[in-house]
Amino acid sequence: MKLLRPDIDPVRDKFAQARLELSSALIEREDEIDLVLTALVANEHVLLVGPPGCGKSLLLDSVLSWTGGTKFSILLTKFTTVEEVMGPVSLAALKEDKYLRITSGKLPEAEFAYLDEVFKASSAILNTLLRMLNERVYDAGDGVARPVPLKLCLAASNEWASPDTGKELAAIADRFLLRKTVAPIRSQAGRQKLLWTRDHAPRLSTTITPAEVGQARLWALTLPWADDAKDALEIVLKELAKEGVQPGDRRQFKTSGWSRRSPT
Repeated sequence: MKLLRPDIDPVRDKFAQARLELSSALIEREDEIDLVLTALVANEHVLLVGPPGCGKSLLLDSVLSWTGGTKFSILLTKFTTVEEVMGPVSLAALKEDKYLRITSGKLPEAEFAYLDEVFKASSAILNTLLRMLNERVYDAGDGVARPVPLKLCLAASNEWASPDTGKELAAIADRFLLRKTVAPIRSQAGRQKLLWTRDHAPRLSTTITPAEVGQARLWALTLPWADDAKDALEIVLKELAKEGVQPGDRRQFKTSGWSRRSPT
């Protein structure tokens, strides 16, 4: 059954058009496209992991360009400073014995963000990200937890965090409810398209505003949960447990929310 709402149909049309245009340009990336668009509606974050050159950045940059509002994008390395991500310390505040950061143009003021090579960030940056991604708040240095406008954080990495890297990277990975390994192109048709099509950059004919994203999220909350869908999700969780995969309570709770919010 298709649920029709005159007030949401133009927004849904934008999602459908963006999905079509992204899929026509990016080869064998339909699952990743759906994941990112669903995350935008579900108010969750996305992490894509795969070897260099498999289109992660092209997809995430394209989605970021599709969104309106304030944005922040950065390639993280072990040398990236907290100031580059969160903003410099205010000298004027220091003169008054206060420690505050000037967050203008930085992650704390972004509605949409892209963090490339997120696992290479320093401990100081990762520790700040943990609360910002999960609770959507940020302490500028004065002990006050201020809400941030972050609606979607997209992240990428060339490899998964190793168990040897400790709990720190595991904690940041857990903040991304939606995570996927991106594989190289596999089909012959896809390989031919890659080789003989000169331009693979998506051309998106629309943009979507933060207000429209909020509208889509409110509408998604009204979607009913069918009993068979509930049963299917519980079966998946039970089967995962048999395989030794036991998602935490928070992840299970959030999974029940995003899984019904496909933007298509």
